[in-house]
Amino acid sequence: MSVIKKVRRKFSGFEISTKITLGYAACFIALLVLINAAMWGGVMNALYRPAENAILYSMSQIENVLKELEENYEEFNPAAFRGALVTGVVLRVVDEKGIVFIDTDKKYPSIERFNENILSNPPIFARSDFEIARIGSALIYCAKMNYTHEGTSVTLCFFRTVTSEMKFFDTLEKSLVALDILAIIVALLVGRYLSRRILSPIKTMNELAREIAFEKMGGRIPVGTANDELSELAKTLNKMLDRLQGGINKQQKFVSDASHELRTPAAVIKGYIEFIEHYGTEDKELLEENLKMIGSEAQNMQALLENLLFISRTDQNRQRLNKKDLDLDDIVGDVMQKMKIAVKTHKVELTSNAPAKIFGDETTIRQMIRIFLDNAVKYTPQGGSISVGSKIEGDKILLSISDSGIGIAPENLNKIFDRFFRVSAEQLVSEANGSGLGLSIAKWIADEHGIKISVASELGKGTTFTLTIPLKN
Repeated sequence: MSVIKKVRRKFSGFEISTKITLGYAACFIALLVLINAAMWGGVMNALYRPAENAILYSMSQIENVLKELEENYEEFNPAAFRGALVTGVVLRVVDEKGIVFIDTDKKYPSIERFNENILSNPPIFARSDFEIARIGSALIYCAKMNYTHEGTSVTLCFFRTVTSEMKFFDTLEKSLVALDILAIIVALLVGRYLSRRILSPIKTMNELAREIAFEKMGGRIPVGTANDELSELAKTLNKMLDRLQGGINKQQKFVSDASHELRTPAAVIKGYIEFIEHYGTEDKELLEENLKMIGSEAQNMQALLENLLFISRTDQNRQRLNKKDLDLDDIVGDVMQKMKIAVKTHKVELTSNAPAKIFGDETTIRQMIRIFLDNAVKYTPQGGSISVGSKIEGDKILLSISDSGIGIAPENLNKIFDRFFRVSAEQLVSEANGSGLGLSIAKWIADEHGIKISVASELGKGTTFTLTIPLKN
C-alpha cells in the first residue's frame, strides 16, 4: 500500500470536525507558503538588487573614466576613480602580479580574505557573474572587470557590502517563521472551534435521531433561527419524521381496525357453531338457518380479506393496472343490468348512458362503480331508488350515482374516503353492514385514473357521487 493510500485511509477515519480543521489548516499553510515565498522574493529583490545595481553603475562609470584616460593619459587625475564610484562601492585595481596599486578603502577586507570566504553555493537570487563571500555577518558582492593599456593588463575589483540588509533579512526571516508557527496554531484552534460550532447542530440531530425509536416518534429536531443548510436539513428530517409517524400511525390503526373487523365475523361464526353443538343437528330448519348465517359471515370475512389484500397491495405499490381503451357505456350498462337482477329491494334505473371512450383498467373501473352502487344500496332503505346517469362535457364524461338514502352529515363529508370510516350506528339502516374500506378503495382507483370525485348529500334525502372521467383523445 502506497504512502498516499495509507494517509488517505488514516484520514478517512477521523471525525468530520477533525477533517475540516486539518483541511482548513492545510489550505492556510499553503497560503502562508505562497505569501512568504512572494514576500521573500520581494524583500530579496528590494534589499540585494540595489547592491548589484550600485556595482553595475559604478562599473559603467569607471568605463567612462578609462576612456578619458585613454584619450588624455598625461592629464588624468587618479581621484577620478573615487569620484566615479557609488557610495558604498569599493574599488581595487590589481596588476598581473596580484599587487593592489589602487585601493579606495584600505580598511576593507583584503582580496585574499575575500577569496578564502567565497560561497560555493551562492544565493539563488545573486547574479551568476558576481562572486559572493560571507565574512562574519557581512555578505560581500564582488564584480570584476579587466582592462589592458599598452600591453599591460589589470583587473578592477568592485566590492559592495550588504551587512545591514543581511541583519534585517535574518530578523525578518525569524519573525516570519515565528509568526507562521503562531498563525498555524491559531488556525488550528479557530478551525477546531468553528468546525465544532458549525457541526454541533448535526451532532444534536444525531443524538435526537438515536432517541427516536419506532415506539417513540414524538421527538423532533430543533430548527435554528439561521436560514442555512442545516436549518433546511432539520426541517427536511422533521417532515420525514412526520411522514413516518403518520405512516406508522396509519399502519397501527389499520392493524387495529382490521383485527376488530375480523374479530366480529369470527365471533359470530364461533357463536353459531357453539349453538349447533349445544342444540344438536336434529332440527334441520334451525340447522339450515345457522349454516346460512355462518356462510353469510364467511362471505363477509372473505370480502373483507380481499379488500385488505387490495389495500395492502396499493400501499406497497404492487397493485398492477392493465390500462387500455374502454367503452365506458358498455361497462356501465353491463354493471347496471347485473345490479337490477341482484337487487330486488330497491328501484334501480339507468337514466342516461352516453357513449364514451376512456383509457383505463377495466377490472378496477368495474370495481369502483360497483362500490358506489353497493354503498348506495347499503345506506338506502328498502323501497328507495338508485339511479345512474352520464353526460359528456368537453373532454370529460360525468357519471352520477344517486340514491334516496339516509344521506351524509356535513361533518362527515371529508371523512367518507378514510379507511374503516362508517357513519354512526343511529344513521345506519338495519340491513347496512360493511368494513368501511369500499370508498377508500374507490378513491384509490379514481386517483390512479385521473378521475375526480365530488359528493353532494343531504341528511334524509340521499347522496349523489359524481365521477369526472377524462375521455380518450
